[in-house]
Amino acid sequence: MPTIEDKIKDIQAELKKTQYNKATEHHIGILKAKMSQLIIESESHRKGGGKGFSIQKSGDATVALVGYPNVGKSSLLNRLTDSDSEIGSYAFTTLKVIPGTMKFRGAIIQVLDLPGIIENAAAGSGRGREVLSAVRAADLILLVTDVRTGGIDNIIMELRNAGIVVGRKKKNISMKKTNSGGIRVYSPKSTPVKETEIRDILKEFKITNCELYIREAVDADDIIDFLRGNTIHLPVLIAVNKSDLAYDRETIEDSLPARIKHVFVSASTRTGIEDLKVGIYDSLNLIRIYMREKSGETDYERPLILRRGAKVRDVCRHISREMLSSFRYAIVLNSRRKTAEMRVGLDYKMEDEDVVTIISR
Repeated sequence: MPTIEDKIKDIQAELKKTQYNKATEHHIGILKAKMSQLIIESESHRKGGGKGFSIQKSGDATVALVGYPNVGKSSLLNRLTDSDSEIGSYAFTTLKVIPGTMKFRGAIIQVLDLPGIIENAAAGSGRGREVLSAVRAADLILLVTDVRTGGIDNIIMELRNAGIVVGRKKKNISMKKTNSGGIRVYSPKSTPVKETEIRDILKEFKITNCELYIREAVDADDIIDFLRGNTIHLPVLIAVNKSDLAYDRETIEDSLPARIKHVFVSASTRTGIEDLKVGIYDSLNLIRIYMREKSGETDYERPLILRRGAKVRDVCRHISREMLSSFRYAIVLNSRRKTAEMRVGLDYKMEDEDVVTIISR
């Protein structure tokens, strides 16, 4: 009798051989829904994972290096950080999570070198579940390939099978389960996926009575991601390593997802490493806040690192919760925007390189 893992592998094989077009999109959507439900069932049966893949987060953000074996993740880690990860010209050199620290523009960024992802990782092959569990805790995924390997579609699929979505934003979908009345779908006319397919996907998740509200254009993958329940959406950047070797750049770029930014690098010659650091920093959406004392002195050496969209209240919380309770107002200056000093409240939205003075009671 085939196991759950066997069924998952069979579906993956059928997906690979099925060419996507208008005639097959419904079939492909149902296959993906079946596989997601099987993976959920498999996860509910499995026991605790192995050792060596749990690591405490540190610094201002965490980046996970994800890729096939032997594409140079360890070499990149050593170039980006102060780590000393073992390097070898054979697969599976890294058998545990190896952390390093990248310091850039005042930010302290933890970078994790993970074991290589292989086929059926989400189903448990090659300790894949443990690796993908570590990826879920990251703030950014750095997908690593090289000029000989090229595309990373299979890795993106393995991430998605594990409930990790990259290169796509979370869609506005909600659902209310009911005891009767069947399936009711409320969606805009612009939604490309047909209602019959939506109903079939819901039934694969054993949902027969509900009200599904779709408030923007979605596809079958968006609906499956929502129904899984444990899906997270993470920012992503691609590093194409070994660019010192001979390669056809146009061919490599055609093999990469157009929606995801990529950087060509060479760990051995250090080519593109600074560009990669910039890409990592920008993809994390970090901003630098410089604190000015009442005396007028500003600390430009150790900025406060926050996420874009942070407010003055986040600055106060980061420094001290007591500061939040005694807060009167803040004075904000940003020389890059050439604006005068502003007196603002807790809900003022911060920008990169704002200089802030907190006035307390």
